[in-house]
Amino acid sequence: MYGKKELSGPWLLRGSDGQRGGVKTFHLQETDEAKWMEASVPGEVHLELIKRGLIGEPTEGLNALAGRWVEENLWGYRTTFAAPDEAVAGHAWLVFEGLDYDAKIYLNEELVGGHDNFFRPCKLDVTGKLRRDNLLVVVLNGGLHAAGNRSVEGYYENSYDHVLHKRIWLRKPQCSFGWDWSARYVNVGIHKSAFLEWTDRARVDDIVVLADVNEAMDEGTVSVRVFAEGCGANPGMAEVTVRVSGRSETEQANEGCETQTCRPESELVKGGGEARTCCGETVRTFELAEGMKRLDAEVPVPKPRLWWPSGHGEPHLYEVTVQVRVGGELVCERVKRTGFRRLAVNQSPHPAGGRCFILEVNGKPIFAKGANFIPADMIFVRADRARYEGLIDRALEANFNFLRVWGGGVYETDDFYEACGERGIMVWQDFAFACAAYPTTDPAFMRNVKLEAVHNVRRLAHHPSLVMYCGNNENEWHTHRWDEDESEGIMYPDHAFYHHVLPRIVREEDPGRYYQPSSPYSPDALFPNDDSAGDQHPWSVGFDNTDFREYRGLTSRFPNEGGILGPTSLPAMHASMPEGQRHVLSFAWQQHDNALDSWFPLSAPDRQVREWTGLEARELSVEEYVYYGGLIQGEGLREYIDNFRRRMFDSASAIFWMFNDCWPSTRSWTIVDYFLNRTPSFYPVKRAFQPVSVVVVRESDHVRVFGINETDASWRGELHCGFFTLGGTYATDRRLAAEVPPNRSVCLAEFGAAEWDASGIRDTLAFARLMRDGETVARNRLMLPRFAEMNWLPVDVDVRRDGEYAVFRSDRFVWGACIDLNGDAPLPDNFFDVWPGLEHRIAWPRERELPRILYVGNAIKARQAEQNHNS
Repeated sequence: MYGKKELSGPWLLRGSDGQRGGVKTFHLQETDEAKWMEASVPGEVHLELIKRGLIGEPTEGLNALAGRWVEENLWGYRTTFAAPDEAVAGHAWLVFEGLDYDAKIYLNEELVGGHDNFFRPCKLDVTGKLRRDNLLVVVLNGGLHAAGNRSVEGYYENSYDHVLHKRIWLRKPQCSFGWDWSARYVNVGIHKSAFLEWTDRARVDDIVVLADVNEAMDEGTVSVRVFAEGCGANPGMAEVTVRVSGRSETEQANEGCETQTCRPESELVKGGGEARTCCGETVRTFELAEGMKRLDAEVPVPKPRLWWPSGHGEPHLYEVTVQVRVGGELVCERVKRTGFRRLAVNQSPHPAGGRCFILEVNGKPIFAKGANFIPADMIFVRADRARYEGLIDRALEANFNFLRVWGGGVYETDDFYEACGERGIMVWQDFAFACAAYPTTDPAFMRNVKLEAVHNVRRLAHHPSLVMYCGNNENEWHTHRWDEDESEGIMYPDHAFYHHVLPRIVREEDPGRYYQPSSPYSPDALFPNDDSAGDQHPWSVGFDNTDFREYRGLTSRFPNEGGILGPTSLPAMHASMPEGQRHVLSFAWQQHDNALDSWFPLSAPDRQVREWTGLEARELSVEEYVYYGGLIQGEGLREYIDNFRRRMFDSASAIFWMFNDCWPSTRSWTIVDYFLNRTPSFYPVKRAFQPVSVVVVRESDHVRVFGINETDASWRGELHCGFFTLGGTYATDRRLAAEVPPNRSVCLAEFGAAEWDASGIRDTLAFARLMRDGETVARNRLMLPRFAEMNWLPVDVDVRRDGEYAVFRSDRFVWGACIDLNGDAPLPDNFFDVWPGLEHRIAWPRERELPRILYVGNAIKARQAEQNHNS
């Protein structure tokens, strides 16, 4: 008989600072329950303390600093439970799906096991240790105690607090120890479910579902791997049933037992036992033995409907139900959704040298559009399905089809992957290693991370949204630099793990999925961040150097990190700073600011504002900073995206740093903040990623206009291009027939830049727009000087209603018109230009009050004058 008892729910919780609290007695039956507080499992210690008002919400003001004592304490969770006679007499296991961190588990005052990995479950055999009535105690801490006596000397690490937290030894999200975009907030607790299992025959440890499709994409196969543990000398027979649903009614109607894929009669199969397959269902029998065994079953799916990325087709999903019976008793049932697609990374030689790096789905080259995804909350357990769906919806709104899950965070949850699968978002998943050299020369550490990798690859393998694995973030790049510096220390402690161990695990557990050792990584023994091959992190722009005009010359094959800092939404800025501190550079501002502000003797983010606008950031109000800082960030990200999209497929991605925030920030890399509000840079990114787009570039003495068409059909219309002045004169005004082939970027027009130089680059912009049936489909423009150097003129914008539209018009060029700083509601457009004499129309319901322009970029001249007067 198999049984399972949930142990999640109300528990008791108590903390100890080592002196007060009595951690040595936490596990004893005799205790003073008045000193314990009620707690929830799953849960997290900070959350319990917040509920009771003992610490403040860490995302607000300075509360993250005030709550830091929690990570230094030891914590005990305590509960009692009754075990049935079958569990007491049979084989039994305690299972904790998630423990954080360095846990010791006591059953009836006996230490029955320990666990030190956030990323994989803890499963303890407690056969013979159960009673009818049981006391279960888990004693844990944030990990600092466990790492305290570990050495970090000789290991690469780039933060000065490493000697305090020694994060490389702790298998938990590395960003919880602080990153440039996140406060240090070391989580602790039982963060996933807990339960008791028992059996007299067998239990199922894991079920893995793999979907594959042949090269012709007309025959799919669902392969199921059941990892079952037999108990005793004669566990008996197991029956595995796999059922695939999700086919259309027509497909099911056309399938009958007379088809070639249906084998209703039982047959002997390789590996022992019998199998019968009929109409999308397979049943296999296996003879179990004592110990763990893998049971394999397959279901053919003829003419499967394919899973496609967003913008390229339907992300079709199939539902796979797996049932395992032992001795006729149902011991496990799992339902997983998967999809059929062929994945390849084309790294063939590139005509210009090096190699391509093109993601191909179902034989079609796909340009990857998106950003890096970091943990959705600084308290990881708070990221629920609704939050993930909100984030993925924002990604779709911004015209994404790709997210890279960065290695300093987590192996993302099933909620995240399911939301991406349903919406057609492709995902790159780093293994959880970032910006460090890890001690895999330590045997216990190596065993730990190998188990972690196996668990997570098995867990994620069925998700069609997962398109690639990567061993780590930037470790190979930093190792390369470290080697060149001839630094003393352990030179390559983890090289074999990324280059030999992880690829073997991926090949065995998720065959066919692309893997690379690190990001960035270049094959052929090239420098890891070489532009000519592999993937790139183009950080030559973004830190000390914020001249994002330099993006225009980058030729990276697959850029997947690179960005520009900017402010979050106005509500997020206010949440970062309590009343009395709501001004630039207040103490609270600094705590919520990006640490890049401290990387150089003087603030590079402040200098970014000054160099681009001529304004002093510290003399701006918070509202003004949100506008001007956001205007700059949006322009920088647009330049990044435009450059790589117009090179499609010499460059095959435009993936920037980063998409989301884990707490409210004053300055961040993101386009969606902690409250899921759209930051000022959201709309420029959305426009730059739209399926049909246009880009204007100057190369030497020529201006070129590129049309980009991501759709499956040729785009035909009219190109309107030339030069106009800030004052409203169209110095050159051309109209040409235009055609852009499907899934291509092509040069539509080219003309000399002499007219531009003659008109004065500080007074004139190059422009291009694609039109069809008199409507603007896409538009873009190019400025050569920094914005502060342009000869801006004051403008008067007319805003009127035309049916279901708001219409904006000006005789002069209007740069960066802002109608909202909150970002909490979707808008048709924001931070947009109004071109001289041309209407800019956005959908606007009749019942809604006409939008009001809050700021325009042209006003920087007047604001400069005001700052100069005040100084």
